Amino acid sequence: MLDQPQTIQQPTRPQDWEAVRAQFNLSPDYLHLGASQFIASNPRPVREAIANYRRILDENPVFNTLDMENDEMQKVRQAAARYLHLDNPDNIALTDSTTMGLGMLYTGLNLQPGQEILTTEHDHYSQHESIRQATARTGATYRKVRMYERLNHVTQEEMVDSIVRAVHPETRVVGITWVHSSTGLKTPVGLIGQALSDLNRHRDEADQVLLLVDGVHGFGIERETFPDLQCDFFVTSGHKWLYGPRGTGLVAATQTAWQTVSPIIPSYTEAMDVIIEENERPDHMDGKQMTPGGFHSLENRWAFTAAFEFMEQLGREQVCARVHQLNRQCKEGLATMPHVTLHTPLSDELSSGITSFEVRGYNTDEVIERLKEQTIVATKAPYTHYNYARFTPGIINTEEEIDRALEAVRNMR
Repeated sequence: MLDQPQTIQQPTRPQDWEAVRAQFNLSPDYLHLGASQFIASNPRPVREAIANYRRILDENPVFNTLDMENDEMQKVRQAAARYLHLDNPDNIALTDSTTMGLGMLYTGLNLQPGQEILTTEHDHYSQHESIRQATARTGATYRKVRMYERLNHVTQEEMVDSIVRAVHPETRVVGITWVHSSTGLKTPVGLIGQALSDLNRHRDEADQVLLLVDGVHGFGIERETFPDLQCDFFVTSGHKWLYGPRGTGLVAATQTAWQTVSPIIPSYTEAMDVIIEENERPDHMDGKQMTPGGFHSLENRWAFTAAFEFMEQLGREQVCARVHQLNRQCKEGLATMPHVTLHTPLSDELSSGITSFEVRGYNTDEVIERLKEQTIVATKAPYTHYNYARFTPGIINTEEEIDRALEAVRNMR
């Protein structure tokens, strides 16, 4: 057992989770304990929105695209800003994925030789590779540090202290992940943000530390909003825990933070018309200017709004409590099995929607295959040092499904 669990209480408003589950077209031939974390099935309102936009585009692609694009993109920004509690929708850039958002930011950062990016050993390839490429081009450097020594004894205080102690005078950016896809560990982003804010009080504006967060595995689950996280940049996709259209994502940032980056792909916003007319370019940066231009899967991007509306109808508190309830059931069940090593903290404070584990006598590929033989879908954490099997219970799952999956693991003794 990793730690003493701290529980997120069920909200008072009842939720018919069977009715929610019925909104999805998931195959009944499988128990889906990987779809929420990997690439999600879409609920009915999202599917209908995609189909409606596709019909409109097919009927008159030229006129309807020209008439609708800016308005529909702004509706997406407004929906995202409402969900994130961000005051200005223009501070949201739209992307196709978390990886695109990370690459766009790190490449666009106005880094100087002698400055550095600080990240951790536990982050995803997309973050690490974006950092490596950015520093190779700019002459800046980067370091990776450990946030904790032993996962089964990790605390929020240890993670905050590890980051703060690792910040050097040359550190310009700290890049971290909200919920680790390797172990399911939830980083106390808001506490780290506050600690960095305290450090920044003693730094000149040009040297202040920017906090950049890969938030994809907390986005759509956790209660915290953009102001709560106290970060400068928040990067995520819409096609995981938000159950949004595939190929959607966003970057949210403060107005001040946007001024520290430059676009790497021309934007197709209203500014494009100004530039074509040979007027001066905008004198400030924002999410619109940073949104990569070109033609995307417009029906999917515009339907991103429907995903936010769907989750708002379910209720942030209800979704958070439900996902934690199912993952708690999963973690507690695995923790009782002598042949299983649980690699995710039991505490709701330290974990979210991913439950990682190993089964004695089997490598991870064998565990995934044994479960697949019983029509149970699990995923594997693609990390050299954290090569674990993962269950990712979400709002598409039931308590009975968790029991069935646990029984399958129990029978691997």
